[in-house]
Amino acid sequence: MNEKFNQWLDGCALAPGLLGGGVRRPDGTCVSHSFHENCPRERLEESLHCLADFLPSLATHGLSPRWLTWTFEKGQIRLAERADGLLLGLAIQPNSPAAENLDLLTEEFFSLDLTD
Repeated sequence: MNEKFNQWLDGCALAPGLLGGGVRRPDGTCVSHSFHENCPRERLEESLHCLADFLPSLATHGLSPRWLTWTFEKGQIRLAERADGLLLGLAIQPNSPAAENLDLLTEEFFSLDLTD
């Protein structure tokens, strides 16, 4: 999965405004990339772990969103979980080309074939 995901994420980074992104596997390991110094890989991976712990609490209340997006003053975080348990996290600058294409990027992630 690493190489296919890396290629896809590097392609996403061509749209200005993508700060970084990563995937958390069902076993808890992460693959991530930073495209801006304000969004280091360690912070991305820590965020993915925290957010992954949050998702089951939604499910216990009967909520299963297709994806979640948090908007902050200096950015957005998109979280999307596939049926195979892969959890995508994207950090985006607001009002950027990447932010405008966030839904498209997420749909692409859902359709990626990441089998080895």
